[in-house]
Amino acid sequence: MILNPNYQGRILGLIGGSHSCAVAYFEAGELKVVIEEERLIREKPIKDFERGFFRYPLHGLTELIVRHNIDLGQVNYFTSFWDFETTRHMLKSTVNFELKQEHFIKVDHHEAHAATAYFLSGYQEDSLVIAIDGSGEHHSAQYYIGAHGKMTYLDGIELNRDSLGLFYAAITELLGFRRLKDEGKTVGMAGHGKLWPELYEAWNQVIKIDGVKTEVSDFPDRNDLAGGNVFKKTYQKFFEVVGSKYWKYTPTLQNIAYTGQLVFEEKVIELINNLHELYPYPKKVALAGGIFANVKLNQKINELEWVDEVFVAPPMGDDGLALGALLLALKRLDPTFMPQRLPNVFLGNDYSEQEVDSAAVGVMGQYNKIPFNMDFITSLLLNRKIVGLFQGKFEHGPRALGNRTIMCDATHPETYDIINGKLQRNDFMPFAPAVLDEDANTLFEVNKSRYAAEFMTLCFNTREEWREKLPTVVHPVDKTARIQIVTQDSNPLFYEILKAYKQHTGFGCLVNTSFNVHNEPIVNRPEEAFAHLRDGIVDYLVTPYGIYSK
Repeated sequence: MILNPNYQGRILGLIGGSHSCAVAYFEAGELKVVIEEERLIREKPIKDFERGFFRYPLHGLTELIVRHNIDLGQVNYFTSFWDFETTRHMLKSTVNFELKQEHFIKVDHHEAHAATAYFLSGYQEDSLVIAIDGSGEHHSAQYYIGAHGKMTYLDGIELNRDSLGLFYAAITELLGFRRLKDEGKTVGMAGHGKLWPELYEAWNQVIKIDGVKTEVSDFPDRNDLAGGNVFKKTYQKFFEVVGSKYWKYTPTLQNIAYTGQLVFEEKVIELINNLHELYPYPKKVALAGGIFANVKLNQKINELEWVDEVFVAPPMGDDGLALGALLLALKRLDPTFMPQRLPNVFLGNDYSEQEVDSAAVGVMGQYNKIPFNMDFITSLLLNRKIVGLFQGKFEHGPRALGNRTIMCDATHPETYDIINGKLQRNDFMPFAPAVLDEDANTLFEVNKSRYAAEFMTLCFNTREEWREKLPTVVHPVDKTARIQIVTQDSNPLFYEILKAYKQHTGFGCLVNTSFNVHNEPIVNRPEEAFAHLRDGIVDYLVTPYGIYSK
């Protein structure tokens, strides 16, 4: 994927850590590959966090060397938000490569987040660039002005102040979910709840916005895995409201989620509006950091009157920091590098027809295969079959965007329970819709931020006449949908499937959920896709090389 033809060198970004681990590689003007370690080891990074294990990108680096034929000795620069010694040890202890200081570029954690938002936004106009998460080296938030291809630091929230990201993590754990993994369940549950006024007032005191900062914490111990003062205050205020009452039943949990989501949204919106008052000219906003996986929050930001456009980095969490570091290094090496829009984020591994067929034999033993046939695929979807789509390079980031996707008809209410059962999923959110570019604003209220919607990072309201027609992908209470707009440029094959489906139904919209069962990473190799077919998770598997069934 062409990124910056002006720089012909080689750059490798890498990160390790207790909950994210990845590599990103650039060569001769092209962004060649980005791989999160979880896709290779088949284990969610939350497990590393919970056991206090700091993971190095052993498998990602090995994949670069073996599958992608990259000679680390020919790499001009290595970059990470980790310091030189940590990065040197990552490379030495994994692939026995000795990194030299003169080939290393150190970047900042939140600046790397911001870089993924700004340099992938395509913004040529001035923009507010905002990075917020739980914590980094020195901050939990940083803000920049993006102008003329340069990010200028404005301010941030230091680690001795309360963290917005940890506040939402505290609510997630209070609900019985796991932080750094289940925040999406909190978002989904919130949509089913109602305001708890006493709790709202109490939690309003936990996080206080002071200009573009939060208040100083009286318990700023960054090594405390309980989350320090934010967790302490969140729980303390909650139990002051609840007292001794039993509260762990569904309606109460939904009201807790709703109230926590509301307080969280209001605090982030207050902070962003305060930034806008200080810097009123930029009307475009670029977002990154873990909190912006919250699609309902992103919708609220997108709906602000002064905002012309929102872009959320597709790998908004720490999984995007290897790429973010690479982008910062590229900017330092070539000051002419400007933001641009990528056609897609298909940056992982792809597999040949021989590899796919070999995987079918190895996993399935006996199977049926017919040549790729669009009419047959359409008939499967019209007959409510659950269809896996496996093609090209896998997606970078947490969203399946048509290359490692499960798709099906979106018009039957019972489909929601059928897929939930197959995927061993109990999320409260509806499934996401993939929608043709030409139909997006017909079915949903997509008045701005269409580019961001190509990466499934925002919710939009569903138009009233379509709310009951698409029950599997529309939230039953607030009638929103986390849409993916599919264009011919972004994903030609997925686009053609939607077009063919539209010829029979009059609209181009299907369920698009990630190709994985609950608690597993999205599939990478064809072997994993065929295991889903063998186990009945999908009824058929579509690849560019043919359509497979049991």
